[in-house]
Parts: sequence; C-alpha cells; structure tokens
Amino acid sequence: MAASGAGSPLVLTLVAGGFTTFGIVLKIGYDTTAARRATKSTGLDRFAKERRETYERFYTLVQQQRKEADAIRKLIVASHGGKTDISDEEQAAFPPSVLGELITALDQIRRLARLYSVITAAEAIVQLFIDMTAASRPALEASASDDEITWFVLQRLMDDRISEFVHGYREDLGLGSPVGGPKTWPVVQRERPWTVEQSEVIVRAHIWQRRKGIPPANMPDSSKRN
Repeated sequence: MAASGAGSPLVLTLVAGGFTTFGIVLKIGYDTTAARRATKSTGLDRFAKERRETYERFYTLVQQQRKEADAIRKLIVASHGGKTDISDEEQAAFPPSVLGELITALDQIRRLARLYSVITAAEAIVQLFIDMTAASRPALEASASDDEITWFVLQRLMDDRISEFVHGYREDLGLGSPVGGPKTWPVVQRERPWTVEQSEVIVRAHIWQRRKGIPPANMPDSSKRN
C-alpha cells in the first residue's frame, strides 16, 4: 500500500508532464498553421488592389471598344443607305479604338488573376472584338457582304462573355453574388444547341469563310456539349 501510495504522485507528475508537453506541441502546431494561413492571406491581399484596378480598367476599356464597334456598325448602315461623306464634327466625335490597351490589360489579367475563368472570359472578349473587325471589313467594301445576323450573334456572345467576366471578377475578389441574387449572377443560363465556345467557333469560321469565299463547313455536333 505504501509503494502504491508513493507511486501515485510520481505517476500523476508524469501524466501531468505528458499533457503539458502534448499541449505545447499542439500549440506549436496550431501557431504554425495560423502563421501559414496569415502569410498566404497576406500574399493574396498584397495583389488584391492591383487585381481590382486591372479588372476595372479592362471592363472600362471593353465598354469603350464596344462604342467604337457600334459607331463603325452605324457607319456601315449609313453608307449602305447612300451616305458617303463624314463631317468634321462626326470624325471628331468618332470613338477611338482602344484594342491595343485592351490587349495590354489582358496580359495583366493573365499575370494577376487567381481564377482561370476570369482569364478565359477576358481572352474571349478580346477575340470577339477581333471577330467584329473581321466581319466589318467586307461590309464596308460591299453592301452585299453585310451580314446583320452575324453582327447580332457577335453582340449576344459578347454580352455572355462580359457576364462571365463580371462573375469571375466578383468571385476572384471575394465579393460573390449580390445578396438575394443567384449564385451565377450575372451569367444567364440559356438552353443552347451548342456551348458558347462552340458557337464562337461556328461564327468565327463563318466570318473568315465569307472573307475568303469558302463554302461553309459542317457545324459541330451539338451532342458533344461540355
């Protein structure tokens, strides 16, 4: 009994020491994890302001470039109606192209974006502007080459891609969807025979075939949707 009584304090001391050591190790592990998270958060926050500024600049440039594209479209329609001269006032008011600046902003997005969806949406937007330019040139040269349907489809594809960019932009910056709004806002889910990517390929092929006088190719299989 005496040995057992003498051993009890020793056992309690060892047990208490073990729990103390375990607590220290646990705290060290917790502190290390917390430090890593803080470092990662600091690294992400360090570029948050630059990302926001880049996204907002890209979005602003997109709106400016759309004004230039719309002005060219109106010029085409007016020329087909018999208008051949442009006044000095109209030339001065004509929106300038910012496509070069848009491409520079796209390079910055590729460098800073955390979400790949932001990059793909921005790339598609720039490509659609190039498609609009390609579609406008034949229409400027001959009214018979004007294709209002193609222009309409390009504008709707642009609307969809801009919505994708805004959605990715908000997700990347931690804004999420607006309170009460759907999770995919402002992206609109539509029933399509083809995906947006497939539709862009079809329209792009159509534009370049018209420019080169090549017969239209077969459309992609709509059953192979992503």
